[in-house]
Amino acid sequence: MDLHHRYPKVGFATRAMPPAVYAGITRRVERVQREIADMDRREWFRLHYGSERHRNRSELSEILARCKAELRGYPHYPWRTPRLGTSRNVCTRLMCCGYQHPKAEYMVAFLEREEHDAFRRAVFNERAHEGDVLGRLIREYLLGKGCGDDGAA
Repeated sequence: MDLHHRYPKVGFATRAMPPAVYAGITRRVERVQREIADMDRREWFRLHYGSERHRNRSELSEILARCKAELRGYPHYPWRTPRLGTSRNVCTRLMCCGYQHPKAEYMVAFLEREEHDAFRRAVFNERAHEGDVLGRLIREYLLGKGCGDDGAA
């Protein structure tokens, strides 16, 4: 493209693009190659979106929109958080799938919507999972009440 714009009469390109379009192609290709080479990233996308199928462009756009919305919900990329276990078929990343941890228990917390939103933001800023932080808070509470490490009163 660069040669085409320098020497337009020679005919280097049959479909010329403006320089603004092709100027960053090399950098974008290198960035995509780095993303593809990141094994953790590939694994995360395979486990979260590998079973998605689309029949047309609009369905593909819906899948991509869901993926982008999910990623916007994290303060950083979930594939950079620690794994909680090893599995080839289930994501075990702390940030996104920590609820699958073998020690995870379902607990109900009574919080106002603003309190819950503030808690989620604080946990994300700490680069942790909500269950991890809640477990730490409960352990501290139990120790303050004189309960031993086993949690018995």
